[in-house]
Amino acid sequence: MASKDVELGRATAVVAERIVGELSGANQLMRGLGLGELPDHAINGGVLLSAIPHEVLGGVNVRAANTLAAQWRLWARAKNVVAMHPDMAAELATYKLGILPGALFRNLGRHPNSIVAFAEPPLVELPGDEGGPGRLLAITFCGRTGQDKLMCLTSDPRMSEVAATAICEPLTEDGSPLPPLPGETTSALDFIHLTIPAGAEDRCTVEDLALRLARRAGMKEPTGPQRAMVLRVLQVAVYLCSTTADIQVPASKADTDTPVPRGKAAKPGKQRRWSKPENFLRAGWRLGPKLKAARAQAKAATAARRSGQGTGEGGGRRQYPHQRCGHLKTIWYGPGRSLSDSRLIAPYWVSQDLLDADGQAPEGVIRPAR
Repeated sequence: MASKDVELGRATAVVAERIVGELSGANQLMRGLGLGELPDHAINGGVLLSAIPHEVLGGVNVRAANTLAAQWRLWARAKNVVAMHPDMAAELATYKLGILPGALFRNLGRHPNSIVAFAEPPLVELPGDEGGPGRLLAITFCGRTGQDKLMCLTSDPRMSEVAATAICEPLTEDGSPLPPLPGETTSALDFIHLTIPAGAEDRCTVEDLALRLARRAGMKEPTGPQRAMVLRVLQVAVYLCSTTADIQVPASKADTDTPVPRGKAAKPGKQRRWSKPENFLRAGWRLGPKLKAARAQAKAATAARRSGQGTGEGGGRRQYPHQRCGHLKTIWYGPGRSLSDSRLIAPYWVSQDLLDADGQAPEGVIRPAR
């Protein structure tokens, strides 16, 4: 039987394969329409969509397909897939964010144009017109240059903003996927696009970007699902920007002097072997389970205290061992504190030394240190 990590890796690879298939499918669509050069123009400049006859633009959603095709062409240069461990995803979802400097998001260039795929896609409320439940399968990141808004790698020094796309699978009310469209094998996906300013002088908050998303949809104020989706995207983006993030980079063939194992086609009647992407980066596979265990320990200790376990003695201010929540913090450094980084401040214990051998928090008097 495969280990839990192997099963999660396979599940993530399936999600990543589906997302890459959607992007490459858009690229094939553009080529089939005789518009295969447009994605390159979206990257390098040239012909504008306004030059395409209206009957062509009206026949299919060329604008949306062009964006996805350009994303695929840029992603294919590095083929980075970040596999987000479910425990890490659940931990990040609890973190609040304050004012974020735009320069911080230039750190996304460490792993250019990554597709962040979730091993166990979290349930979300879709922010579109129809709304409803859905699963967040992946988040893609791409760069955009200055006024011309050309698409680029997130490692490109010309990048002025990050284009993030949350890719969701709509669900029925009972939690099952919607039936595929006629002629398709999988259900249609929702693509939620938002931009994050990445200039040296830029500052933004979740509310700022949620308002952008709402205005793009013709609304004056953002809805709850729009705010939640923006927050989820930013939580992942800020974590990826951290130099201390738990991201395991696979050893390359050049480093190990051994061939990278690849999946092979399965024989008839047998399960298809897992084929990992070339740059399969594991995010939170070590830290995520540790944080989950720490939260479980804190919950058990709190429950034990509330149930009356432990005697303790009266007098003084009573404060029990407890766990303070984690958060993402922006760190400034370098000449004139002009460079920025992010740090994940993991949940930590107050008065951890008073926990007993079983991790329980006995009642007692804890006086503040002077």
